Amino acid sequence: MDIRASVLFVLYNNFDEAEPTLASLEEQRDCSDVELIISDDCSKEYDTSVLEGLKERLGRNFADVRINVNEENMGSVAHFNKLFKMARGEYIIFCSPGDRFPDKATISHIIRDFKASGELILTGRRRDCYGDHSKVRPGIFTELGLKLCPGILLNYMVRKRNLISSCCTAYSKGLFEKYGYLDEDYRLLDDFPFIVSLLQRGAKLAFTKEIFLEHQMGGGVSTGDHIHPIILKDLELMQDKLLANPEGLSKSTVKHLKVAVNKRQ
Repeated sequence: MDIRASVLFVLYNNFDEAEPTLASLEEQRDCSDVELIISDDCSKEYDTSVLEGLKERLGRNFADVRINVNEENMGSVAHFNKLFKMARGEYIIFCSPGDRFPDKATISHIIRDFKASGELILTGRRRDCYGDHSKVRPGIFTELGLKLCPGILLNYMVRKRNLISSCCTAYSKGLFEKYGYLDEDYRLLDDFPFIVSLLQRGAKLAFTKEIFLEHQMGGGVSTGDHIHPIILKDLELMQDKLLANPEGLSKSTVKHLKVAVNKRQ
């Protein structure tokens, strides 16, 4: 059977948050030609052998369920690259413990929209859940920026923050064939440098109004005002790399980067 898409369920020391995601995966329809890869980045806080038991539970919904457990902790970037190469589907979709797909046809809708776009990468929306309230992101600025003025969006993100998250972005095998894989000089920052690099090189990112995931906030390596020190190191590396290759950046953005670099020297 030809595998149309690959869903990557990525864990690291957070299996205790996995049940809502597993239940959501179990509910997905029209996934008879979609594989599921469950991958752990060498967790120490639970027995990863429990992952093998998920094959039977989820195998009724997916064409194949594969388990990968890294022998050593690789970090998000190298881990994702490994999974991109393992994936057999043309379209690649992410989820993590605590995430839920909004309805039973979300995966098939993402694949439908991706195929219809004709592009190599598709990004959409997520619903960030905070317990007593939720917010759909990104807003209209990101959608219009991608469609009408990607250069402006690029410069805004470099100066301010990332607006295109891997949790609501689907990749194609063709994207990596054309532009290469994630830069493994970074360890945890998987989406921001890669998206910026794609925009610098003129890649077209398709946008769909589809909500990819209901994303539970409050977990992860950086929360609130706290930035994980490795994420901070990755962000500083990104600034250095952008100054070395400022393609597509305005003079004001380059000046902003120089000021930021000078402040930490």
